[in-house]
Amino acid sequence: MTLFNQPAARALETLLDRERALIISGDIQKLARLLPEKERLLERVKTMGDSAGRLEHIQGKADRNQSLLDAVACGIKSVQSRLEAMREGQKVLRTYTQKGESQSISRKTTKFERRA
Repeated sequence: MTLFNQPAARALETLLDRERALIISGDIQKLARLLPEKERLLERVKTMGDSAGRLEHIQGKADRNQSLLDAVACGIKSVQSRLEAMREGQKVLRTYTQKGESQSISRKTTKFERRA
């Protein structure tokens, strides 16, 4: 869907709303496809000279989306480190109790004893 038939600022707002929905749904492939259109609209908004209030509103939406993307990146890094710990056979598992307190569950080491 092209947004060129709308004024640039409104089209950019619409795109930022779509971007937010894709971030929340986790559809990274569609999110990546928005980038060229987003860059084009940003260039158009720069040259249009929209009102300061409108630009602040757009900036707020962009900041909101960036915060969501930062949270996604943090979550992905957390999963990566957890998977790495599982691959290495981590001896201590960090979990939380029902009260939200952190607790460690140690893995018991077993010794295999051979008798002759």
